[in-house]
This record gives sequence, C-alpha cells and structure tokens, in this order.
Amino acid sequence: MKNKKWRHVFILIGILLFLCCACALGRTDVDNPPSTVDQNGVDSEDQKDHSETPSSNDNDESNENSTDASSQQDVPTMNNATTSKIEPEKTQPVATKPFWQSETTRLTNNLVSIASAGQKDYKENGAKKGWMSKNGVLYSYYEDKYITTDILVSDGYLESGLKSSDYKILLINGSDLAAVEGATVSADSMDFGVFAATKQSNRYLIASPSGKIGTISEESFDNLLAKYSQNNGNIVRLSSASAEYERILNYISLFEGRFDEYYVREIRMDNKHAVVVFSNRKNTSNIKEYILENENNFWEVVFPNAQSEYYPITTINRYIPNLNLKLLPSYTLASWRGNIFQEQGGTVAALFSAKAISSASEVSYQCATAACAYAVLTNGDRYVCYSENGIWKAKYVTSDYQARKFLLEKTGIDYGFLILDD
Repeated sequence: MKNKKWRHVFILIGILLFLCCACALGRTDVDNPPSTVDQNGVDSEDQKDHSETPSSNDNDESNENSTDASSQQDVPTMNNATTSKIEPEKTQPVATKPFWQSETTRLTNNLVSIASAGQKDYKENGAKKGWMSKNGVLYSYYEDKYITTDILVSDGYLESGLKSSDYKILLINGSDLAAVEGATVSADSMDFGVFAATKQSNRYLIASPSGKIGTISEESFDNLLAKYSQNNGNIVRLSSASAEYERILNYISLFEGRFDEYYVREIRMDNKHAVVVFSNRKNTSNIKEYILENENNFWEVVFPNAQSEYYPITTINRYIPNLNLKLLPSYTLASWRGNIFQEQGGTVAALFSAKAISSASEVSYQCATAACAYAVLTNGDRYVCYSENGIWKAKYVTSDYQARKFLLEKTGIDYGFLILDD
C-alpha cells in the first residue's frame, strides 16, 4: 500500500518538472525570435552588419574626403530610436543604393559650390584681377598663379573645408564640354564660364553652377583642355623688312575694306596669332590694335579694335582663350584714350632747340602725349622728346628699341604706342 502511494507521488513530481521545462522553452523562443529574410533573401541581421561596415572597395580619395566633410557617419541601428536624422547625401541605406553613390552626391555638392563661387568671383572681380583661362584652368595673369578653393575662400565666396588639391577649377566654353561623351550641359551653362572637376579613379566628375554635368574619361578631359592650350610656339617681333609683315598688313586692309598705308608700332606673332598696333597715315593719334589668327597659312582678323578694351587680359581671353596673352603689348591703349595727339607743339620746339630742324616741315612723323613724343624727320633721323620741369627736350636715338628703352627708364611708362616701328 505504501509502495503504491509513493509511486503516485513520483509520477506527480515528474509531471510538474515536465511542465516547468516546457514553460522555460517557450520564454526562450519569445526573447530570441528567428531572423527574418527580406525579399532579396538577405538575413536582416547580416544586412545590419553590412550597413555598419564600410565597403572594402572604397578608394583612398573617398577616405580623404570623408575626414574633411565627416561624410561617412555610422548608420543607426534599429534599437537606437532617438538618433537624429542624417542628411541623404552623407549616408545611403545599403538596401536601396550602393555606398559610393552617397560619396558622389557629396562630391557633386562640393563641385557645384566651387563652380558657383568661382563664377561669381570671376564675374565680379575677374577683369580687375586679370583672371583668365590658361590651358582651360582658371588663372590669375597678374599674380601668375592658378585659382584654388583657398583663394575663393579668402575672397569670401566659398566656405572653408575643401582641400584645394582635390579639385580643379576650369574656365571653358560649355559647348565644348557638351560635345564630350558622358557630359550633359544645361542651356544656361553653354557659354564661357567656370566649371569644377574632381578625379575619381580614371575619370573626372564635373559640375557647373547649375548642377552636375557628368563623368568623363581622363583622356576626354585632357583632350578638352588641349583645346585651350596657349603653347603656340615662340613669340617674335616681325621686322618691317619681312614678307610676313606685309602679308599681315594686306589682310588688315582686306578686313577694313580699303587699301591703306599704315604707320605700324609693332607686330608680334607666334605660330597661331599675331597682334598688330598701328594707325593710318592720315591720323597718327588714331591708334588701333588688331588680333589675327593663322589658319592654313591665311591670316584672318578675329578681334578688331582691342584698343577699346580697358581690361584686355580678361576680355580678349574670353573670346580667344587659346591666345598666348604675352603677345599683347604691356600698355593698355584704352587708358590713353583722348590723351594721344597727332601733333605736339613741344615736339617741334624741342627739335628747334636741339638744332635738329630748321622748319616744321622737316618732321615727317610724330605722335605724342602731353608729356612725351616721338618724331621721325624727313632725313630719317629719330628723336624722342619729353617735358622736364615744363621745358621740352629732344634726344637723338638710333632705333625704335633705343627710344622705347630711354622713355621707359626715364618715366617708368611704356610709350611703345608712340614709337614708329623700324
């Protein structure tokens, strides 16, 4: 009887133990639910790990830029409910976009900011600063240096934080860029203006102030800038005795539609362009400056009346970006407008005092300002005349080179536009 009683007790204890174990197993299942699989067959826990680990394919340039702009922030986990919103361009969900797209967006935003700042600075201050396109890149002619993001920051047009070596600031025609495969240029960016570029592997990402232009190959980028090369051979000053000298003057006559005789101050040329400073013989004070381009051994006037430009470096470069601007004279004719004279009474007085002439009719050529003049006599003698303490004096010179050098050393001003070319 006793044995039968204990048997029932043991059975009851076993049933209770079984129920306790079953309850414990149920609680474990609730605390650790099975991992879910998204529509692409990717485990959600694996996906979470990927979002927190940078891709191994990221290049070195992406890593450098991330430290400048703090672009690669950790993606918040599902348990962090209070994390603030992250800007889209800095982090993209792995499930929707590859990681590199966020870096491209960040770089594009930087390029647009640089292009906008460069365009505004160039438009507002470029002419006075002598900004120009040198081989397709924005350049300061007077300071002899390329424009960088640091300069745009110091000018107050760009916020700091962009590494200068990572970006190129271009000054080109948008229509030239539009012809390159991989580029799409908006209508408002087709003209001559500022663009920004950065290198990604073997390609260049380019943007204008209006937005992204596209990505082009390194070869296409180099070929594009080659269109703006100013390496057109050595610069020479033509002798009046050379055949090319007369050919260029004949092309000017054709452009003006009349045959005329000219008083030439100088002709400077390279293998692509020529710059001519001259007047007709009727009025020596009406000095002109023409730019010609050589195409298949034919000269064509491509920029007449450059003498009217107060900022010739920037203005002429806008229309002829492949012109080597060292061809231009060091003087700016526009700044002398109204102050150049065909006759100067002081010139004749100085020549009389120097006993160089006995009659005013012996002066075959003269051109002057209020302070200096150059004269050629009928016998071929040359004189520079200048006012010193209100008294005009004359000095005999043997060549136009000597005359120009004398006045430059005496006054500090280049009076080459007065001096007749030998």
